[in-house]
Amino acid sequence: MSTQRPLVLQVILLLALLEARAQESPPLVPRQTAEFWFSSSVTVKPFSKKSGQVYERKFFKRFRASGELGYRGNENLTDSKLLYAVLGFRYRFNKHLRVMLENRYNMRGPTNRNSFRQDVQVDLTTEVGRFGLGYRFTGQHEYEDVVEYRDILRNRVDMAYNTRKFPVDPYVAAESFTAMHYTGNMLIGMRYTLGAQWNLGNGRSLDAGLRHDREINLYDPLYRWIIAVSFDMDLD
Repeated sequence: MSTQRPLVLQVILLLALLEARAQESPPLVPRQTAEFWFSSSVTVKPFSKKSGQVYERKFFKRFRASGELGYRGNENLTDSKLLYAVLGFRYRFNKHLRVMLENRYNMRGPTNRNSFRQDVQVDLTTEVGRFGLGYRFTGQHEYEDVVEYRDILRNRVDMAYNTRKFPVDPYVAAESFTAMHYTGNMLIGMRYTLGAQWNLGNGRSLDAGLRHDREINLYDPLYRWIIAVSFDMDLD
């Protein structure tokens, strides 16, 4: 355990160092803003074993469907930036590996264009003592004009601590965003999160965290402090 915990912290530190190295002095001073994000999701097992059936197919046992609604706005909650809806499907191969496909529709109001996005995620998780370690790769494609950053590769590492006899588990995470573009591929953002997940029982949980999101290698970079809250239900 003593060798695994520093490893994840070293990865998070390495991502921060790579960001510092990749980011040259931008032409403009980074803009600062604060935002509030809220989302709620529900996960179901669509193919349940029929009454009286002895054997359940492995695929149906490990397959899940999910839906999510989300809101993003400024810290005063009155200036809406984004509403989105997600329909997702995931399959867990074993206790350490799962794959997910998400279909997301973004609604940005009358003055901005709505868009459709598809994500493919691969999650790897393990436990070392009371620590949970995770890595997530996301391939993201948004159906936008070719001049936009439509294809983004995301890499996220996280570490959570399973608090003994207490329902709230703290965690830290770092995520990089790399744009795949016809003008060249480059790191365009980093996101750092400090949060906690509260197990409410009966498949319900509440997640709250503080995120710092930094745009990199862009002409007019934006730095955001984000308060993110999510409520999730698993109806399995």
